[in-house]
Amino acid sequence: MDATFKAIGLEVPSEKDFNHLAERAGDQGEPTQLLRRGAVLHGRCWKLGEGLEVWTVLYESGTGDIFYADCRPGFRARYPQRISPWALTEYDEEGEAVVHGYCDNADAEVLFELQNLTEVGLASFRQRELYVGLCGLAYRARVCAKGSEPVRWQPLEDVAPERAAHENDWSLCGQVTAFKSLRNPLSGSELYWVYLDLNRLKLEVLINRRALRGSKLEVGSVLAAEIWLQGHVLDQRAICSRYEGVDISLPAHSFWSRLKRNN
Repeated sequence: MDATFKAIGLEVPSEKDFNHLAERAGDQGEPTQLLRRGAVLHGRCWKLGEGLEVWTVLYESGTGDIFYADCRPGFRARYPQRISPWALTEYDEEGEAVVHGYCDNADAEVLFELQNLTEVGLASFRQRELYVGLCGLAYRARVCAKGSEPVRWQPLEDVAPERAAHENDWSLCGQVTAFKSLRNPLSGSELYWVYLDLNRLKLEVLINRRALRGSKLEVGSVLAAEIWLQGHVLDQRAICSRYEGVDISLPAHSFWSRLKRNN
């Protein structure tokens, strides 16, 4: 079954377990919906705690027939990023949407599974730039010796096509700038939230401790991983709620450098 669930500490070894998880997420998740081309997408977000989520989506056709579309793991990233330009591709009957774009102020391409299309609605996609929280759910990860691997951010299909299962799978290598231990409240599994500097962008990665290999994880370590990239778009209310005022530790000229005109 889908190995991405292991990154958030859930074991889904069989189709029966997968269906049970989807049913439970549908029953306990927070409901949202979105009208799409004569049909309706019904989203359910089951928040487990610590930012961990399980999303399930139902597709209701124009004739009123409802069937299960998708069930997937999620994690709410802590730091927003600005994406511009961007393009959204939807697969309504499969309950999926992906965003392809570039991180602002960096020549870093991203393609990720969009979790909360039904939650934010279409109004959030009428802007030239998107604010998103990105987090990679790690299939596997390894703490490397310093200097043993270069900084890397590439599609997994370019690095190891035999292991690439999704178009939003990526291979990365970067320096750990922060990390924190987490516990899945449902399963009790031990996880790591890791913040990585990849030169071209900074990215959050979630790793199951059982999937982490190599040396001891610490700030300054070099981490290589293969991830399934997912993210949440922030609507205006979510953006405003994250504002904590001006950071007086930053020099004043850094604020002005962020002001630029989009032609």
